[in-house]
Amino acid sequence: LLAVLAAARALSTCRTLDLEAARLKRIEAVRGQILSKLRLPAPPPDPEPAPARALPEEVRALYNSTRELLRQRARLRQPEEPQEYYAKELLRFPMESPGEGERHRDTGGHRGTPGQGQSLLIAPAP
Repeated sequence: LLAVLAAARALSTCRTLDLEAARLKRIEAVRGQILSKLRLPAPPPDPEPAPARALPEEVRALYNSTRELLRQRARLRQPEEPQEYYAKELLRFPMESPGEGERHRDTGGHRGTPGQGQSLLIAPAP
């Protein structure tokens, strides 16, 4: 059986498929399409790495002092109490019923929009 298989392989005209070579060819084809779309004959040369510029000492000192000041403020800030989160005073605005000729859209129990006979409550800004 193995002898027949070896003979069949020798007579076969099909080549084995090299997936890595096919992938590289596809990458080159896409690269060529991009270059032709950009109307470039060849890829541009890689740019030279720019030398790292040192920050001036004044800028570095200002940055560090600002960071330190923010850390100090965070340490000194007292945690907010839950009572400070809520409004101290509520303002009530009664909403009028729709007049003659105006369409009344029933809110259908939707709490987001005040309807007929409801009030709008607004808390003042701190």
